[in-house]
Amino acid sequence: MKRHLYAIALASLGLVSLTLPAIARPEIASGDQLLETNVEGCLNRADRLISGLGVESDQGGIDRTGYFEDGSFRVLCYGAGDANSLAVVFATHDQSAEVASGFIQMMLTELSQAEAVSQQ
Repeated sequence: MKRHLYAIALASLGLVSLTLPAIARPEIASGDQLLETNVEGCLNRADRLISGLGVESDQGGIDRTGYFEDGSFRVLCYGAGDANSLAVVFATHDQSAEVASGFIQMMLTELSQAEAVSQQ
């Protein structure tokens, strides 16, 4: 009987060790938006948005990354012709796919609104 209990305990520990990493994985969302600006303009808009959020960030040649306590995001800017660019946004949240998706929508809306403001 003791052997069965040890076997069950070991099997349970094995299952727990396999499921805990799955529980700890962040929720991820993504989206994209065509902008009427070049890659540099896309990156400048992303910089302004990140500055307004007041979060720690990193800059790359075609991307900007921001870090929150409970997640992170990345804006990638790709050329889409001479006067256009494609902004691709990824966001993670430790617990909620809805929070990540909502953040994506906010970022894409803000990136697009920067376009309308600059044309007025």
